[in-house]
Amino acid sequence: MPVIKISAFAGEKPLITSRLLPETAATAAFNLRLNDGALSPTNKPTATGASAGGADHRTIYRHLDTWLSWAGDISAAPGPVAEDRLYYTGDGVPKMRIGSTVYGLAVARPTVALTAALSGTGTGDVQSRTYVYTFVTDFGEESAPCPASNIVDWKPGQTITLSGFAAAPEGRAISKQRIYRSQTGNTGTYLYLIAERAASAGDYVDNIAVDAFQEPLSSADWNTPPDDLQGLVAMPNGMMAAFKGKDVYFCEPWRPHAWPEKYIQTCDSAVVGLRAIGSTLVVMTEAQPYIMSGSAPDSMQSQKMEAPSPCINARGIVDLGFAICYPSNLGLVAVRADGSVTLATSELFDRDAWLALAPSTIVAGQHLGNYVLFYDTLDATGNRMSGALMININAAQFLVRADETASAVFFAPDDEGLYFKRPNEPGIFRFDSPDGAPETFYWRSKEFWLSKPTNFGALLVDLGEGVSLKSQSNIEAELAEILAANQAIFAAESLLSSINDMALNKLAVNGDLLLPYPTYDGIVINVYGDKQLVFSATKAGQITRLPAKSKHRCWEIDVSANVQVTQLIIAGMIDELRMA
Repeated sequence: MPVIKISAFAGEKPLITSRLLPETAATAAFNLRLNDGALSPTNKPTATGASAGGADHRTIYRHLDTWLSWAGDISAAPGPVAEDRLYYTGDGVPKMRIGSTVYGLAVARPTVALTAALSGTGTGDVQSRTYVYTFVTDFGEESAPCPASNIVDWKPGQTITLSGFAAAPEGRAISKQRIYRSQTGNTGTYLYLIAERAASAGDYVDNIAVDAFQEPLSSADWNTPPDDLQGLVAMPNGMMAAFKGKDVYFCEPWRPHAWPEKYIQTCDSAVVGLRAIGSTLVVMTEAQPYIMSGSAPDSMQSQKMEAPSPCINARGIVDLGFAICYPSNLGLVAVRADGSVTLATSELFDRDAWLALAPSTIVAGQHLGNYVLFYDTLDATGNRMSGALMININAAQFLVRADETASAVFFAPDDEGLYFKRPNEPGIFRFDSPDGAPETFYWRSKEFWLSKPTNFGALLVDLGEGVSLKSQSNIEAELAEILAANQAIFAAESLLSSINDMALNKLAVNGDLLLPYPTYDGIVINVYGDKQLVFSATKAGQITRLPAKSKHRCWEIDVSANVQVTQLIIAGMIDELRMA
């Protein structure tokens, strides 16, 4: 007699016909964690207590302990210089946030050259001099220099007075000036620092000795970031990258306010988004992806990948750590640090099934190494389709479904949490929260086809570890919260359970606004033969007899529970089950 034994469970592979699926694959998998091979329920989301600021906001970000949100599509990254600084693009000009203060990222250079005036009588060798100055902010950011002054031929004993200093621009915390003088040596002529003073429009008298100059001017070829720079990401070695049109920009290392044009790398097609894996920058475009790698912006090497895999949605780009994934027209594309480009959902979707999810409108994040895709669209008949797919893109591709929808997501590296906000709601939640009570999961097996109609006589379902202390605490907290909410409803006399208290179809018949109490430790196992329900069981850990004389060729099993399930077995006889 045949035995069907299922363990080391996997998720759905919807592209493959049910009877041809691998033995442990599912035709339906909801609210599950499959990282340990068992059927383990995910946890319910929990509220962070924070608000996105606007119900329609599309971007959320947690900087230090503060939640930020924007109505547009924002790319934000902590800077390499100081922990309290956050840099972002997409909200007008590129910006820097320090505490609760937001600055435009650009530090404007002085635009007018100084005038150098020579006075007095000198003797000795003539030294030709020219001068520039820069602005410096309270945060140590230095601008590019002004144009060079007129050249004066100075001799020892003469005085040079510099005039024409501009007042510092408002709104960028500019508090100092640095003044540079040309100096000629064995290797040529360059500009060197001779003075740093408070930002002032007053004249300056150069009485600095010939050999008393300091470090050379470093910002000579620095440029301010373009006003429409997009897609900011952080990279190692103090670098940041962003893009404009077909051009990829890199900042001066450790100087996120300076974006020299000499570092620009140009692609053949418009750039859609950027992500970094180590020192490798993955550039997603409207055509092929690019790999740009190097330890410094002046050594970046660009390579176009010969794979026609356009990125169709920047909000769907996700860094999984080992790969960058993004939506294309054919499925989910994965780019790895070694430059390999693969269609990561080739075993899950054909083109039409993938496009039915409207991948150009999805928003995505990562959770436990899986790509989490939130979709909200209409099917061909106009009915709303929404939910989440947790996609495992490793060798054994599979997916698990959830009912959540999201209009904005954020992955926090410090606690490895996936946070989201629901459409048109301001609250921010944590997905599969460690503090949430367990969800009720559902898993249905593949179709097991036998050569002839056969009767199965025994069923055994094995559970995993019992409810942990943490999970039990989460359950008790949830029940206490429901109790408090219901007591408040009673106290306010707002049950809305009387006739005509509510509009039609807003509540069930005889219903009210009281929150129901969930039940835990429950399990339902169903056995199907030729698509008909043969038997249902509600107990695990013991052998259950199945109905006799129920012969079928196609058998399936499903299970719904909020406790861990490690094995499902059905056999013709009890002895066969014990030996399985």
